[in-house]
Amino acid sequence: MLIIFLVTFIGLMGFGIILPLFPFYAERLGASPEVITLTMAVFSLGQFIAAPFWGRLSDSVGRKKILIISLIGSSLSYVILAFADTLSLVIFSRVLAGLMAGNISIAFAYASDITDEENRSAGLGKVSAGLGLGFMTGPAISGFLAGNDVENANYVLTALGGAGINLIAMLGALFFLKESLPVEQRKPIKGLFKVFQKDTFIPGRSVLLLACCGLCFYFGMSLMEAIFPLWANQIFNYGPSKIGSVFFVLGLIAVIIQAGLIGPMTKKFGEFRLVQTAAIFMFIGLTMVGSAYSVAFLWIGLIFYGSGAAMFNPSLSSLVSKTAKPNEKGLFLGQYQSASAFGRILGPTFSGFLFNQVHESAPFFIGALFAIPVIALITNFALRGKNDRLE
Repeated sequence: MLIIFLVTFIGLMGFGIILPLFPFYAERLGASPEVITLTMAVFSLGQFIAAPFWGRLSDSVGRKKILIISLIGSSLSYVILAFADTLSLVIFSRVLAGLMAGNISIAFAYASDITDEENRSAGLGKVSAGLGLGFMTGPAISGFLAGNDVENANYVLTALGGAGINLIAMLGALFFLKESLPVEQRKPIKGLFKVFQKDTFIPGRSVLLLACCGLCFYFGMSLMEAIFPLWANQIFNYGPSKIGSVFFVLGLIAVIIQAGLIGPMTKKFGEFRLVQTAAIFMFIGLTMVGSAYSVAFLWIGLIFYGSGAAMFNPSLSSLVSKTAKPNEKGLFLGQYQSASAFGRILGPTFSGFLFNQVHESAPFFIGALFAIPVIALITNFALRGKNDRLE
């Protein structure tokens, strides 16, 4: 578990290092807020396409190989970004990075392979904590490398830092990570093109409601995250360094909850209640951030938002993995990650328009409303499961 934690931590650090700077980078190349958020969405478009594919392929060839391939591809995408001098090249680099981001669902499948059902949430929480820790330290490193001056920020050094960090993660997986899926438990594959069948990309009945939960929750989240750097710069005059500190604190909250608290919380309350609580916290947090009239009020909202985000993924991922057979965990978790990525596509697609044409805080208020279908869907899933057990 330690090695997969470190691999995911280092891999997400490479992603986090770009996050606070990317909107300003695209803006320097002449992009409007609408185009900037759409450009951020193409990362999730790549992930939406690739996550089920990588997950299904890992069910057949093992988790380790897929992790190594995706980390090499991520490194290449950041090298391209570092030297991109046109918006088209920036977009291409983000699509490639998204296509390689299937390693997140593989990391969760790996943790599911090596944990039993009773300790599943705690195990997935540790992997999520690795993601959160990378998400926390990446923006902090980004702020340090780039500085707080938007006009003079060093984007090339920051992007190359992301590439180097992904290479370190790849070497860690290559030399220290043991394969988690035994050969006898793997799903046979009769030609690579069989992986591209409809069943790979469309969630089945058993996981559909959970996938829809992920789509709605991450739509609400990405409405906020895509526009937050521009919003914080406009409302509170935050530059890359201060924006990096915001993501650092959000990552710290995630690490505290996912590394230490999610296991005991799951045993006490169960995954269903934690998913519901996560949605309620997102609603409160985004509403407070959108209506923030002071820095203190902003941070209270961010704490609620960060706590909800930290609880959601390990809890829902645990439910997804429990619906799957041993040789389907990669596929099901990939489909869930794909649905979540689709939410991250839709969020940035509308976020820039809402920010520029409706109201600067509209993305936060609309995002908060999407907590409501999450609560309805997870309640429906819980009741359906209870009825199935009664039958």
